[in-house]
Amino acid sequence: MLVATDVAVALRCPNCGRIKFQGLSLFTFSAQKTVRFTCTCGTPLLVISTKDRRVFYIQLDCIMCEGRHLFQHTLREIWSSDVLSLACEETGIEVCFLGPPEEVKRCIEEQERSLKEMAEDLGFSDYFANPEVMYEVLDFLHNIAEEGKLSCECGNFQIEVEIFADRIELRCPGCGAMGIINAESEEDLETLKDTWEIRLTPGSLQFLRFGNIGGKKRRSKK
Repeated sequence: MLVATDVAVALRCPNCGRIKFQGLSLFTFSAQKTVRFTCTCGTPLLVISTKDRRVFYIQLDCIMCEGRHLFQHTLREIWSSDVLSLACEETGIEVCFLGPPEEVKRCIEEQERSLKEMAEDLGFSDYFANPEVMYEVLDFLHNIAEEGKLSCECGNFQIEVEIFADRIELRCPGCGAMGIINAESEEDLETLKDTWEIRLTPGSLQFLRFGNIGGKKRRSKK
């Protein structure tokens, strides 16, 4: 029997929302009994441990239910030519994939339905003042959040998002900073084109700062 000795592990950080993609070698467990994965933002994500290198225990912090799940799998199930998916016990949604790198990437891509498709499925098109502009703004926010470029200056990456018909409101649950992004006209899209980072300013409920140099501020609507 041919056993793969290297697999990829992919899961989303429950704190900053970024996808952690990392290799896992079976030989790592020859020198140690426990392997820990941590996000670049410092959040612990996954712990894999074993006593005999036959049965492995996987603990992960779930982004869906914000709880911690424990899974038990054999060597053959993890280091396989097939992808092993781990699902949230409360929602049934897949939250982690282990397997051949290319297959794991494909699983992530299939799971990542665009925000536009989800909004259309939920019937939001009639709600937005300008659906096409709103979808593009949402896609933009989704992309920079994955790159770790959506945060608060207090250090928090877990930004709350509230969607209205003509705008998106961002809030930091840590310090209370708040700001808005208008999503109604082509001019609103133009404002975002050269933006590479969005930060909320702590100590204020009024301003949203774009970028670092030459950043723009917008006052929240009341």
